[in-house]
Amino acid sequence: MDNLSKFSETLDSLLFERELNITQLAKETGIDATTIGRYLRARYTPTVENLVKMADFFRCSTDFLLGREAENHSHTFYPCPPFSEQLKVLKEHFKCPWCHFYQATHISCSRFYEWKNGKRTPTLDCIVMMADGFGCTVDFIIGRTKT
Repeated sequence: MDNLSKFSETLDSLLFERELNITQLAKETGIDATTIGRYLRARYTPTVENLVKMADFFRCSTDFLLGREAENHSHTFYPCPPFSEQLKVLKEHFKCPWCHFYQATHISCSRFYEWKNGKRTPTLDCIVMMADGFGCTVDFIIGRTKT
């Protein structure tokens, strides 16, 4: 099962457990109901921003929502900083040169430097590749957790 299927399944389970429908979730998160429907049908990968909105609403980790963690462990979640700032935190934490980031995660050098310079933000797929490459959580990569 891929990440998108896992996300879709987890989102569907959370909606069922909380007896919510798509319209209610859309109202609570500010995400368009049509977009949520596409997430549930595994047609669209959520943006990092929308993933965080849903994780905040459900009080869970993004990793749980993506099906990367089997249980929702309690964490203290922080607002996500701009990704260009978070990259500096990651560099310090992992104590590695910039080139290691894109080499370890198989992300192009040019794309990485667009993120570093704040010209673009990474897609969720790239964030997951970084988390896999460094053996950490998606929440840590995006700055929702400190470890």
